Amino acid sequence: MSNQGSHQPGRPTSPEPPRRLLDVVDSFRHPEVTRIGLTTTAEGAWALMVRVRRGAHVPIQEIEAACGGCPVVYQDEPEELPVARPAYPAKGE
Repeated sequence: MSNQGSHQPGRPTSPEPPRRLLDVVDSFRHPEVTRIGLTTTAEGAWALMVRVRRGAHVPIQEIEAACGGCPVVYQDEPEELPVARPAYPAKGE
C-alpha cells in the first residue's frame, strides 16, 4: 500500500474498536512512524491511522503483523503543522 494523501473515514460499524488496535496504538513504536491512532475505512471498519515520515516505505511489516489483519491507513506526515485558530473569531474566541 502506498501513502495516501486523503482519507475519508466512514461511520463505524461497531461502537468500540477492536482491543488489538487499542493495544497497538498504546504501545507501538517504530522509527518511521511519527503518530499512530484510530480511524475507520470508508466502509466503517476500524483501522489504524499511521502517520509516517515523508518518503517512508509502506506497508511497515511490524505494524501489519501487530494489527492482526485489521486495515491500516498510511499517510505522510504533513510538511507543515496545522495552525490553531479561534473557533469563533467574531465572538473573540
